[in-house]
Order: sequence, then structure tokens, then C-alpha cells
Amino acid sequence: MSEPFTLELVQGVALLTLDVPEASVNVLSTPIMRQLDKLIEQLEGMSGLTAVAIHSAKKSGFVAGADISEIEGVEDPEIGADLARNGQRIFTRLERLKVPVVAALHGHCMGGGTELALACHYRIAADNLTMALPETRLGILPGFGGTQRLPRLIPLNQALDMILSGRTYRAPKALSCGLIDQRVPMDKLKDAAIDLARQVAANPSQVLSKRRARSGGLLNALAKTPLGCKLVISMARKQLLRTTGGNYPAPLKALKVIGQTLGLSLDRGLDIEAQALGELIVSRESKNLIHIYHLTQRHRKSLRLGEVHLPKQAAILGAGVMGSGIAQLIAEKGIPVILRDLNSDVVEKGLAHIRAALTPKYLKRGLGQDAVDKVMGRITGTTSLDNFQAVELVIEAVVENLEIKKKVLQEIEPHLNDKAIFATNTSALSVSAMQQVGNRPSIVGGLHFFNPVSRMPLVEIIRGKETTRETLDSLLAFADKLGKTPITVADRPGFLVNRLLMVYLNEAGLLAEEGFDWLDLDHQIKKFGLPMGPFRLIDEVGIDVAAEVGTTLCNAFSYLPESRLMKEASSSGLLGKKGKKGFYTYPKQGKPAPNPAIDSTLNLSRSSKPDTEQLHRMLYLMVNEAARCLEEEVVDSPYDVDTGMVFVIGFPPFQGGLCRWADNVGNEIIAKELDQLAEQYGERFIPQGVIARKKTFYT
Repeated sequence: MSEPFTLELVQGVALLTLDVPEASVNVLSTPIMRQLDKLIEQLEGMSGLTAVAIHSAKKSGFVAGADISEIEGVEDPEIGADLARNGQRIFTRLERLKVPVVAALHGHCMGGGTELALACHYRIAADNLTMALPETRLGILPGFGGTQRLPRLIPLNQALDMILSGRTYRAPKALSCGLIDQRVPMDKLKDAAIDLARQVAANPSQVLSKRRARSGGLLNALAKTPLGCKLVISMARKQLLRTTGGNYPAPLKALKVIGQTLGLSLDRGLDIEAQALGELIVSRESKNLIHIYHLTQRHRKSLRLGEVHLPKQAAILGAGVMGSGIAQLIAEKGIPVILRDLNSDVVEKGLAHIRAALTPKYLKRGLGQDAVDKVMGRITGTTSLDNFQAVELVIEAVVENLEIKKKVLQEIEPHLNDKAIFATNTSALSVSAMQQVGNRPSIVGGLHFFNPVSRMPLVEIIRGKETTRETLDSLLAFADKLGKTPITVADRPGFLVNRLLMVYLNEAGLLAEEGFDWLDLDHQIKKFGLPMGPFRLIDEVGIDVAAEVGTTLCNAFSYLPESRLMKEASSSGLLGKKGKKGFYTYPKQGKPAPNPAIDSTLNLSRSSKPDTEQLHRMLYLMVNEAARCLEEEVVDSPYDVDTGMVFVIGFPPFQGGLCRWADNVGNEIIAKELDQLAEQYGERFIPQGVIARKKTFYT
């Protein structure tokens, strides 16, 4: 096997090339770090060396981070701290070379990769750079020196933003804040890095003065004073508590470490950082957040990329909000797409909506109007069915009506080539029923995007009775190409996400009918860790939509008694957020506020304060329905359930997902309480599947 690092001398500059064998990305595993350590020792002994430049031979980027499998296996805080200390020692050794070290960055530069770059004296990047310290999203903190070197390099407020949020910095922002020193086109990166290394070896003052100018200014100068630092740290803590509710220990611990070590020596700061990482790495929150990370990657193991046909041209039928959103996403990924609607005005409105969404997004990234025009150039708006012969994937996004969707399939089928796939974006209607009207049912499947398309990371791939494996594989590969996390779901009412969601929302409605304060129920759920309570979520979904889906599911599953609330609210003209009024009101400016008229409109007494039992009625019922879905083979595994719950409903990531949370609570405990609830409230609470067997979801 070839070595991960190669070293060559280019006119006195040592060029280190990182290319981990048989891997698509560079990961800083223990063996790779050991090899880097040996190389640094070699560099220390080289005579005539003027500078060092480090770059990656991977197309994907510089370094994707540390080896997560090494992190998740740690159960002893001291072992975790020692892992950090070893990485710190190697990077500090690099930093203390007697010649300047330049990092040449491109593509993904994440976690340990960013910390490696920070240990270098200078950084030059290609235009496609995306740089981040995402460790707090895994329940830990940057442990190879990130909490110490970043605040020394860029303004404190921006260092905190990057570390505490895990936010990604693209090349323009990285340059403007002083994180990188130069930005060049990708094809010039290697040569430019060598040139920069020679330049700073001869005279570093010009590069350093430009860096200081970028991170200068009165506000940044004030932030460097003891009082300014204290104020910035205090404000960051208040913001963290407001946004996380104190449920995520890692950002708070990282902030504490940075606050404690400002003004200390690097060596002392690194020691405090290592101890903090050791404490976090063994926490339940960290284990749960790493579980969530694996959910985002799990589908890739089953993708047969290279073997599966990936559609190279697409078409969207329906140019409304959902259709135009899907078209935008496809075009941004470099795939030509037709946006078709019966009404030319709707087509023009859809195209205008896409342009309006792209312009501020691309300007924020430092890209100009040319980038927007390039994406728009991939979208063809039309009312015609001509030119569909080259289309390899059609996604219908018309009104949620089975007969209309069947008609659309029948209309488009004669215009497609033999290999084209037809996917419906239905949220609840039967894919198998649609297959009955087509001549090629095997190429019909579901591709259920969630709204808003640009922000929701999950896609449900629906397998109808006659959908072939080949069709499913193509849809999975296409969803992955779009940057989405797909789960494959059986063609059952509500599929997975909407079924679990509506069980939860319906139970919340029943609780409100019984007299429990709906606003307190919202507060309880938020305190548990969801981004919003059930009634705020009903408003977000749309009261009319929630009412329709709720009725459909309660009719499909006889054990579910239907709450009257959503139907009555919809009949009263309340639409939720899109209509500016529902359980809450939505002013043009300011935050949503409880609707003062909702209690009288729906005859709600709000006479009882909910407690733990009511919280469990909502959450344990979802757990029980998840067990039922697994028994019915709606999805294959609890991983799929947790993926859907976290990425659509917002089940708290620090809890690890619905099924993992249930396992942590204990399914014997849940089963016992469900039995008690079933005696009082009916068969929907009778334990199902693994809950009835008092087993865990994950073995």
C-alpha cells in the first residue's frame, strides 16, 4: 500500500502531498497522524530547507476531519484527553518548525483539517474552499488546538461564531476575516502555494500586514481588550443559552475554555482544551450526536454509484412553490431541468421565484450575477410537452389529488423515452394506485420532498408495489446527488414521517380538547428540545393541510380517534402561518404571538396544566407508532425512523432520535406506561412491536 504523504523538494520548498490510499477523502486517523509526525521529524533535520507547503491530492478537498470511529469508541475521559494531546503535540511541532509552513486548501477543510491549517503559518485557498470546525455538532470541541489558535488569528467574535455554531466559511468570507491569506483559482493553487512559501521565506511582512488589515477596525480592536473580551464572551453565552436551551454541553464548554484561556500561553491553553475534550467525548450527548452524523452518511453505504443510472436531465411538472423549489435545487447541482406548467403565468412566476431565491444566496457567498445566470440557464420554462424525449427523470409536483396525478402520468408517458423514470412528489397518496394507470408501472416511484425544499435535508423514496430495485436505486442516487438524505419507505398511508407527525399532532389536539392548556403543551415540548411545540408546528405545516392529512390517516388507521381541532380551525378560516393567523398570529414584524381568539373559536377551556403524563402521551405514542411502522416494514430499520424524526420534525439531535431516545429511557418503562394509558384512553396506546416485546430498537 502506498504512503499517505509524499515529500518532494521544489527549489528549497518541501512540498507535502496528502493522499490517503483507497479513500475518497483524507481523514486524520491515528496512523495518518503518526505518519505526519515522522515527516515533521524528517523536516526538522533537513538542511537548506527554506519553507514547507502542504496540499491534498484529493479532488474532494484538503482534509475531511478526524476519524469519527476513533472518537465514538472512547469511554474514558483520560483516553479522550490523551487523543487530543497527541494531535496537539504533532500540530505544535509543525507550527514550531524553523521555516514558514503554508497550507494550500481546497474543497472541504473540516475539523482536524482546519486545525492542521491553523497550525500552519500561512493559508492559501482555492475558490471552492469550504472551511469549518464542526466538532460542537458532534458534542465535542476542537481538540487539536482549534480553540486556541483560531481566536489568536481572527477577531474573537468570528472565532466564536465558527467554533460554537460549527458554521462553514467559504473562501470569500475566510479571506475577509483573515482566516486565509490568499484566494486563487483551483488550477493555480499548487504553484501559488509554492510561490507564497518562497515569498514569506524571503519577506513575510507584506502578507502579515494584509492579514492584520483584514482583521483590524475599531470594533475588533476593542474586542481584544480585557473588557472587550469579557463582553464578547458574555454576549455569546447569553446567545447560546437562548438558542440551545442549555441542552448542548459542547458549545458551552468550548466557550468556557476560550474564556478561561484568553491571555494564557498556548501550551497551558492546549492542556485545558484537551481536558475539556476528554470530558465531552464520553457524554451521552456526544454519543447521540455522533449517531445523528451516521444517519446522514448511512445511505451512502448502500448506494451503488457507478453501477446505477443517474438521471442527467430532469423535468418538473407543476411550477408552484414546491415545483420551482425542486427545479432550483436540481439546476444548482448542474443538471438541466424543464419546468413545465399548464399556465404560462405560473411558469414565469416560478422562474421569478427561483431567481429571487438565488440572487441573495449567491451574493452572500461572494458570487456575482453571472453565477445566478448560470443556474438559471439550466432551467427551461415551458407549457409544452415537446422536447421531453431526452428527459430521464420526471417529477410531478401538481396539486395533491390522486385523480389529477393519474391524469398527469397518462398525459406525459407517451412523450418519454423508454428509460425515463416518473416520480411523484406526493406527501400521502398511494404510489401503487398511480402505477395502475401507466403502461410501465416499474418505473413509477415516489420522491417526497419536504417544504421548503432548499432547507429540508430529507427525501422519502416511496416504493410502490411494482417499483423495481433499479428504479429505487436511481432515485436514491439522484437524491444523494441533490445533497439530500434519502430513506426508502413502503407505500403506506402517510409513508413514515407524516404518519408519525400526525399521530403526535392529533394527540396534542385531543389533549387540548380535554382541557389541557395548549400553550403549555407547546412550552413543554420546546423544553424537551424540539424547535417548536405541536400547535406552532400545525401553524407551520398549514392548518388546512394538517386537517386533511389527519383525516386521511385516522380513516386509514381505525385505532386513531380524530381530534376535531384542525378541522374546526380550518373551517373557521384559520390557515396558520401562511394565512398570518392560526393558533398564533404572525405580524409582519416581530415574533409570533398566541392568538387571543383561538380559545373561543375552538371552545377550548385551557383549565388544566399539563404534566409529564401529557408529555408522554404525545412522545410515547410516537415511539409506539414507530414500533408499529417497523413491524409493518414501512421502513427497514430504526435508523430510518431516527433520520426522519430528526431531519424533518426536529426531534432533538442531542437525544439521538426517537428510537435511540426510547432505548435510553428504557422500553420496559415505556411499555408499562403505555399499558396504563391504553386502559384509560384506548387501543392506540397498546404496546406494539419491540415495545410489546420489551426489547430495544437498536441491538
